[in-house]
Amino acid sequence: MSNSILNQNLGDNNPISSLSFYWLSTFKDNSIINQFDDNGIEHKFQEVKDKFDKLKYFILYNRYNRGERFIVDLENGYIFTDRAIKYDEDNEIKKNNIRLIFTRRHRSTMNENFKEINHEIIYILGYQYTDEQDKNHKIILRIDQYGNFSIGN
Repeated sequence: MSNSILNQNLGDNNPISSLSFYWLSTFKDNSIINQFDDNGIEHKFQEVKDKFDKLKYFILYNRYNRGERFIVDLENGYIFTDRAIKYDEDNEIKKNNIRLIFTRRHRSTMNENFKEINHEIIYILGYQYTDEQDKNHKIILRIDQYGNFSIGN
């Protein structure tokens, strides 16, 4: 995606222009919803939420380097970068009702004149599922704007 499209349509003061990562969703019927289409028009995340039951993969990719990405496999319950990210030793647990977790957290630091001097974005990405005993589990990555991540639950 060209940065000129984003700057033209969103402007430099728009919070979207500060995003390092964009999302892309693929569904079981092979349809795709990209956060930004080829014309730079943004698709709302609500479009993905409306089709959660058909969601196959959710991909968070670096807008400057599309090769840097985090992929949530919602059919099998895995998260990948360039390899599978394993959270626990027992990845062979039967995972039922696998659901996406995705949000962004913005933190701004202001000076005494209430002018923003720093803006950080943390991407929260993962999934939750129930095991055979109906116990809920969550696997969550916290990803900073540079692509560094930590794994938690």
